[in-house]
Order: sequence, then C-alpha cells, then structure tokens
Amino acid sequence: MKNNRKRSNIRSKIMIISIILAMIVIAVVIIYIKLSESTFFAEKKFESLGRNYYENSIYDELLKGHDEANLKSVFGKYKKSGLVVKLRQLLNDALLKKGEDYRSLFETEHYSCDTNKSKVIYRPHEPYGKKDYDAEFVLDCSEL
Repeated sequence: MKNNRKRSNIRSKIMIISIILAMIVIAVVIIYIKLSESTFFAEKKFESLGRNYYENSIYDELLKGHDEANLKSVFGKYKKSGLVVKLRQLLNDALLKKGEDYRSLFETEHYSCDTNKSKVIYRPHEPYGKKDYDAEFVLDCSEL
C-alpha cells in the first residue's frame, strides 16, 4: 500500500514539474516572438555597431598625424556639436571590413528603419581615450 502512494506522489510531482517547464518554455517563445517583432534587437545591434565604429575606426582616423599633446584640438571641436554618423555608414563599414551584413535586423516584415535618418552622435570628452565619449543613438524605424 505504501509503495503505491510513493509512486503516485513521484508521478504527480513529475507531472507538475513538466507542466511548469512547458509553461516556462511557452512564455520564453512568446517573449522572443514579441521582441523580434519590435526593434529591440535592432536597437542593441545599432548600439554595438556604433560603439565599435567609434572605437575602432573614427578614433584611429582622428589620431592619424597627431600626438597626445594635440588631442584636445582634434577631439575638442566635436565636444559640443558632436560627430554624426548615419546607420548606412555603420552597415557599410561592417559589410566591408568584416563581411557581415546586418541589414536584415533593420528591415523585417514588422518594421523598417531609415538608414539615412538613423544616426549616432558622438561627443568625445577628456582625457580623449578610445572609450572617452558619449553617444546618442537615434534609430528612426516605422512599423509596416
């Protein structure tokens, strides 16, 4: 008699755990679908591309022909107005330098991002190192 109760307790616990796991999986799938319909992934990739572009391209270009003493004169002129880079430039840079095409993240069946209106505005600040900047990300997307 006790043996049957132990088996039924174990079976009921396994069934409850299975139901809970199934509910969690369904919730994760629904959340992933909702996020993919929104610009969430595009925004994250836009920020990643923008930071990578400044730190590995713009910064090195601005330093060419200048030494550490001239950093303030080189970067200081962008402190207020900022240096503007369009999404189109970021996508082209990733495609040309790494061979990675991220356009599909910015144009889906649910939304489309304007690569000319979407931009990053970089504002370098002292001591003008690779990571010494503020970035404003403006992603212009519309639902389809």
